[in-house]
Amino acid sequence: MVQVLRLHRVANAWLRRFPLVKRLPSSAVIYRATRLESIPLAQEMFDKGALYDAALLPPHFTTFADLGCNVGYFTCWLAHLAQGRKLKGLMLDANPQAVADAQWHAQTNGMNEVFVVHGIVGEGSGASADFYIYESNICSMSELPDVEKMGLKGKWEKISVPHVSVEDHWRKHFNGTRCHVLKIDVEGSEMNFLRAEESFLELVDSIVIEWHNWRVTLADVRAFLEPRGFRYLKTVEENEQMGTAVFAR
Repeated sequence: MVQVLRLHRVANAWLRRFPLVKRLPSSAVIYRATRLESIPLAQEMFDKGALYDAALLPPHFTTFADLGCNVGYFTCWLAHLAQGRKLKGLMLDANPQAVADAQWHAQTNGMNEVFVVHGIVGEGSGASADFYIYESNICSMSELPDVEKMGLKGKWEKISVPHVSVEDHWRKHFNGTRCHVLKIDVEGSEMNFLRAEESFLELVDSIVIEWHNWRVTLADVRAFLEPRGFRYLKTVEENEQMGTAVFAR
């Protein structure tokens, strides 16, 4: 009903002007919502702790790469768990609006060695690639989906996004430093990224990956990662369309 009546557009216009800003208890990490759909996402991640399992992360992690960072909540969650440890890492997304919010979260929380990158990964070797942004910023992807099957009948916008190498950006800022946590949420481009960035994976200690069944299965991910030294630990959540799993070296 909200979508049909376009009430979310009114709410989003209000939030862009008057963002909802909160501070996480015990860590003082600050996050904000500038879109309506970010509010339930924040509740799931911060209030309920339902999206990821902190016990599966490497102890005392300090480095990370957040691919498909969206507005930057996963990075805020890591900073909250780090309890004052200084983090170094990359945040990357193909949606320029999400990148702006991710940059705000890094700057507001004093993450001076967290670098935000606008770009797409694993989708060819050209200078740029096509990308489709849904009217809800929590769902954008490199291929226009079967909108009937997925129930995503709203507006899609096609843009051109720079193609980037995660390894190049990582080595530029951190040389050969280990990446303790790699989070991959790239809306169906998971296997394309893994195949394209196999050498970067040699620097990675653990992987949190969201797979999307319309293009990739968990079996595909396991068949690629396990021969390369990663052990499947757990599926954190799963439904008909997607799931999240954790691997460790």
